[in-house]
Amino acid sequence: MKKNNLDNLFVKAQTDAATAPQLQFSVEDQFKCPLYRAHKPEWVKELNKASDPIIERVRKSWKKKIRDPKDPTKRMPNSLHSELLWQYPEFKLLTELILQQSWNILYWQGYDLKNRIPMMTELWVQEFPEEGGFHDIHAHGNNHVSGFYFLKCNEKTSHPVFHDPRPGKVMMDIPMREPSKINYGSSQIHYKVKPGDFIFFPSYMPHAYVHHEGKEKFRFIHFNLQAVIDPRKSNLENLKGV
Repeated sequence: MKKNNLDNLFVKAQTDAATAPQLQFSVEDQFKCPLYRAHKPEWVKELNKASDPIIERVRKSWKKKIRDPKDPTKRMPNSLHSELLWQYPEFKLLTELILQQSWNILYWQGYDLKNRIPMMTELWVQEFPEEGGFHDIHAHGNNHVSGFYFLKCNEKTSHPVFHDPRPGKVMMDIPMREPSKINYGSSQIHYKVKPGDFIFFPSYMPHAYVHHEGKEKFRFIHFNLQAVIDPRKSNLENLKGV
């Protein structure tokens, strides 16, 4: 037996993929994570107008709490966050569209919805303050569809980043050879957006917003939806649909 023989631990491999021997694979993409994009710019002006007094009220409320702007413990939040918007008539059409499109998305994904109804759980407008803003990576538990509608943004502002939702992959990940390219091993995807853009996605998908320096306005509407058991149906019918 040879000393220091590591053949049992390491397998020699050709680094040139073009000449390396290989099997004739068929590639099957399983457990896909869909993301839906649309563009509806005709609502931007009207919804910005409706959002202006709401954001300004939130901004003034925070400024009253901050007596010493030089104190790092007393500063503007990373996002000026409104109350729920469906209570305002200006956001009625937006609410109805989100409910219907989210329901369509769940149907396209193959879910059995016959004993369920759509319920919007959250709908708010956010604007990152002039002092700068961001959102750390997070997901929206106990929801099924989430999304954004962008009101103020450009190439210089923040933008959403979606992260791989598979915890098994995250725990065992290795660095990408070319991080700027999207491939099977990519762990995050950056989306550049413009006013009027819609993005719908499964609520289990972790997402974040890159740091925003505040030089340009960045504002968007965020929403979440559940497919809940229809209370108008009998208990027996509901149990059959679970």
